[in-house]
Amino acid sequence: MNESALLEIPMITAVDLPSEGWGDWVLTQLGSTLDATVLQGMRFVIDAMLMPRPDHLPEMHASARPFLSGELWEEPRRFFAFVDAPVAPVYVRSRHRRRLDGGAVIARELFTAYQPYPGLEAFVEAPAPDDRILVEHWTHDAAVPRATVVALHGFTMGYPRIDAVVMFAAACFRAGYDVALLTLPSHGARTPHGARFSGERFAVPQVAQLNDAVRQAVYEIHLTTGWLRQQTQKPVGLIGLSLGGYLSSLMAGLTADLDFVIPMVPPVCMGDLAWRFFSESRHYKSNGTAAFSREELRAAYRVHSPLTYARRIDKTRAFILAGRGDQIVPPEHPHSLWRHWGEPDIHWFSGSHLAPFRRGQLLAAILEHIAVCVDDGR
Repeated sequence: MNESALLEIPMITAVDLPSEGWGDWVLTQLGSTLDATVLQGMRFVIDAMLMPRPDHLPEMHASARPFLSGELWEEPRRFFAFVDAPVAPVYVRSRHRRRLDGGAVIARELFTAYQPYPGLEAFVEAPAPDDRILVEHWTHDAAVPRATVVALHGFTMGYPRIDAVVMFAAACFRAGYDVALLTLPSHGARTPHGARFSGERFAVPQVAQLNDAVRQAVYEIHLTTGWLRQQTQKPVGLIGLSLGGYLSSLMAGLTADLDFVIPMVPPVCMGDLAWRFFSESRHYKSNGTAAFSREELRAAYRVHSPLTYARRIDKTRAFILAGRGDQIVPPEHPHSLWRHWGEPDIHWFSGSHLAPFRRGQLLAAILEHIAVCVDDGR
């Protein structure tokens, strides 16, 4: 890969975190220790279950080739060209799930016509015929909602009962917002038969498959937000956690239609995260070889890095939440997004990826940001 190409790969910049009080520092250290312990377990599981063996490398490199040269390298936005026009669901099926105080939870199934990017059929399978977008939709009975919050869960999640707690759904609903908990492709009830865990498709080392998983998620977010806006004629925005934060950040660079975007502990370069596992893999570390270099991995996933695209939403609509002691998504990632977006509002909380302490403060900051974006007519 030549020097000019390397300059086009998203860079992760170092961060100098603002100081915090002694009590908050203790919380951050506790969270960081928890993250580090879980991360070590993740390395073991991924190395045992997902890490490709040396004889699989030719296939992996072949799947990455379409993203390292040609039209998708020269014009990465072509991968998501569908965001430039409204995309409607083929069919929507709804059923009442349960009552809420002042509203109800409606289970939505949105049928789509999604197909992988032309030319990648050799590496990517089309969605199963029975696959559909699943949305748990918290709706108010009579009053028109102030806005709709579309919540995008993290990797391996996708179970609305859990996602609702983690993503502050009840508090957002009480504040007058409808909430749409979207189950991302291959997660939760959409986990394909034979998959070993929810979201496995977002962790496979086959580059084209993972890139298509991101593309399908973007297609579904675009479709769902457009459909919700059409139904309510009210603002629609995104709150995303981890993988959901990555996708919400990417959406902010692909479309200007979103009324607010709140990435929480967002990664911004999947190649950088993947390198942390490849570099420690026993399959390659022992003999000194490498499946991919760090630069190759960063380049292979460049097509959907939020750092590849300039922010298209107004800066005042963006609000980043980041953990000081995050070991799963290092602070350099949200910091790089903050710099790339022109330094919008950012909140550094005490704790980590898996242990975000002082959740009350996080919730208050989130609700304040949404209210400003929605109530001032943006």
